[in-house]
Parts: sequence; C-alpha cells; structure tokens
Amino acid sequence: MGREQVGALLLAAGQSRRMGATNKLLAPIDGIPMVRLCAQHLIAAGMTPVVVTGHDRAAIHAALEGLAVTFAHNAEFAQGQAGSIACGMHAMTTRQSAQPLTAALIALGDMPLVTTELIGALLTNHVATVNSERRITMPIYQGRRGNPVIWGRTFFEALSQLAGDQGGRQIMGAHEAAFNLLEWHDGSIHLDVDTPACLSQMTPTNCDDQG
Repeated sequence: MGREQVGALLLAAGQSRRMGATNKLLAPIDGIPMVRLCAQHLIAAGMTPVVVTGHDRAAIHAALEGLAVTFAHNAEFAQGQAGSIACGMHAMTTRQSAQPLTAALIALGDMPLVTTELIGALLTNHVATVNSERRITMPIYQGRRGNPVIWGRTFFEALSQLAGDQGGRQIMGAHEAAFNLLEWHDGSIHLDVDTPACLSQMTPTNCDDQG
C-alpha cells in the first residue's frame, strides 16, 4: 500500500447557519476563499480530492476553479454531514483509478489550518501501520482527537451508508480498537470555523469542532 492509494474527500456542502448570511466556506483567509485553501493543502500533499457540494453549489465550484479536484453533489445536504460522506464515498470509490483505493482521508472545508504538513504526516503514518486497511488514523492533541481522519478500506461500506448529522463518529464509537493516533503539536486539528468571531480571531479557543 502506498500514499497514492489513499483517496480524499473534502466536505463542502454545509449551510454554515452559525455564520449568519455569510457562507463561511467562501470567506477569505489571506485573500483566498476558505474552501480553496483547504483544497490547496490536500493537493499540495499529492492528493486529488473529491469535493462534496450542497449549499451554494455554484459558488463553491467557482471558488475552486482551476484546481485539480472533482465534484460530487449531495442534493440532500440539509439532512446533515453523514449524507455528504456517503455521497462522496460513492463518487470516490466508483471513479476510475490506476490502483484500487485502500483508504480514504476525509477533510472538512471549514478547517483552514489543517496544513499540508499535517496531511502528509497522517498519510505517512497510516500507510506504515500494520493492517492499515483495518485502521482509522487521526491526529490527537492534548488528549483530544481531531481532523482530518483516514479510514481504511474495511470501513468504506459503513461510510457509504451513513445517514444523519454525526458523520463518522457513529462508526468510531464501535471501533476504538482500530484507532491509530498521531500525536500533533498544536490545536489546528480542532479549529473548525463556525462563527464570525472565530473567523476574525482564528484561534481554537473561539471555535469548536461541532461542524
């Protein structure tokens, strides 16, 4: 197994209700739309992400123009994140690939401080792990797990059948023995931009990871 056999999903379908009238995924960070910054980090790590759209579909497409990404649209995005994961997994596992996928990295479009360095470290750690196709690799900081998460192929079917708004957490609860934790050096793995205050200050203490 190699890094090139790990697919990537970037979830960008949410309605960002807590941001008011602003779509947080389009908010500029250093002049770059947040979702584009997240996609660039994945691409710089050698990945070609499937971007799952929903709310504000056309604007997300425009924000990612020119990048090496493909798209999957979740028409039922209002029902929650789980459906977007399922939609993205279907698109990722059915597209043509030179080699069969052995894992899937799932990243969130509202976590702009998830860097190429972190993504690369997760990929290297996951592919080097014994029985990696049965493992769930994720970063941890100060005892608290974060994102993104790499899922071995064993979990593809379960991810493709998710429903509701809990995402992969509902699978994790039953598979703690499969966890492969990578110690990280800062709280960027918890930084989920949800509110105007969070966006303006860009610090983990003003944000949460509840989506």
